[in-house]
Amino acid sequence: MSECPASAGPRPAPQPQIAVVASAPELAVAVISTLRAAGYSVRFIGAADQVTRGMTDVVDAFILDVTGADARSVTSLGSSREDVGVPLVVFTTSRDLRSGIAALEAGADDLLTTTMPPLELLARVRAVLRRSPKRSQSTEPPILTGGPVVIDTVQRRVEVGGCPVFLTALEFKLLSYLLMHPDAPMTREHLLEAVWGYSVGGTATVTVHVRRLREKIEMDPAHPMLIRTVWGIGYRFSPSSV
Repeated sequence: MSECPASAGPRPAPQPQIAVVASAPELAVAVISTLRAAGYSVRFIGAADQVTRGMTDVVDAFILDVTGADARSVTSLGSSREDVGVPLVVFTTSRDLRSGIAALEAGADDLLTTTMPPLELLARVRAVLRRSPKRSQSTEPPILTGGPVVIDTVQRRVEVGGCPVFLTALEFKLLSYLLMHPDAPMTREHLLEAVWGYSVGGTATVTVHVRRLREKIEMDPAHPMLIRTVWGIGYRFSPSSV
């Protein structure tokens, strides 16, 4: 019998593939170079309307330039990315964060700036990838209930008062976490670390996602009864108040 060739050892796990969407490569050079230096596979796409359903099946995250743009650049990616659990992160090269906040309101998962230190940018991207249903295994109970809210974490369905409610992947994660900790006051910093997965950076994204959740699950979002504000602290989920 001939001698078997020496094993080359196990193949390394493939790096996540990230699509960076910007109108020109030079606008995203800081983001692209940071990601590639960290070993990520990065593809450049010139416009959001060039994203196809086939791309959402192979890409692990989208990073979209919204500098000076409005929410349409986010919604133009379509709902297909959410169907397969592909996160969407937006970034801006401007100090004016209004377009970034508008993108969060429109459904983006997180906001980056090109002035962020590379370590913070990478920490946020890694956190988004860890939360992605494509790459993570859920440790949540199969059914979560709190007042009128019922969450099926296996089928990823949400009902409020028996009616289906459609949430983004990050809204689903945030609401699930709140239901698992009823009546517990939580700071924005705590939610940022527990749900987003990092402890650095601003908490505006938490505020925006709480506002979006209220618009979808509260009878009167202007006077929320489920996700209540705890003044001087943050928020708490109050299932018994409804």
